[in-house]
Amino acid sequence: MTTAYEAPHDELDGPYWSGTRIALVVVVLLMVTMWVWIYLFAPRENADRMSNREFAERAQPACSAFQADVDALPFFSSDTTISQKALQVDNVTAMTRDLVGSLRAIRADLTFDDPDDDRLLDAWFFDWDTYLDDRDAYVAKLYDSPDVDRSELVFTITARATGGQYTDTILGFGNVNDMASCHVPRDI
Repeated sequence: MTTAYEAPHDELDGPYWSGTRIALVVVVLLMVTMWVWIYLFAPRENADRMSNREFAERAQPACSAFQADVDALPFFSSDTTISQKALQVDNVTAMTRDLVGSLRAIRADLTFDDPDDDRLLDAWFFDWDTYLDDRDAYVAKLYDSPDVDRSELVFTITARATGGQYTDTILGFGNVNDMASCHVPRDI
């Protein structure tokens, strides 16, 4: 006759809810609560989104036309001289400066009820001005160095005090505010 296995008595004794099990259940419940809050109740507003939508509605067509003009320019090839490259970068810099001037004119025509809109635009235009300064420095380097090896003529971007690249913040602000074409030109 066979008998069923019986565990030793000391293995069955002890509390079912040990401290480790309680801690594990609490952690799982907190994680589930966090994700439920994130998906159902967390605010969806972006701090960089302007409350006045008129600026974006007027800026997007101007930026779109600018990007089309830049995209229509020929790409640099291996046989493009540094002087030719300097001239084209200089021309696109002038076009970019005109775009930023147009965007500033749009801003001047509008009245913003929300002071954050002014603050956001001030920061955005500051980034554009920094970008234009960097382009000017690059153009000067190209004009001053027609016989230098191309690898030495790299376009450099000023570092932001808060980290990251300001070209990313220009693009990010444009995307958040439905101005996807309002980014730096991709000619360099």
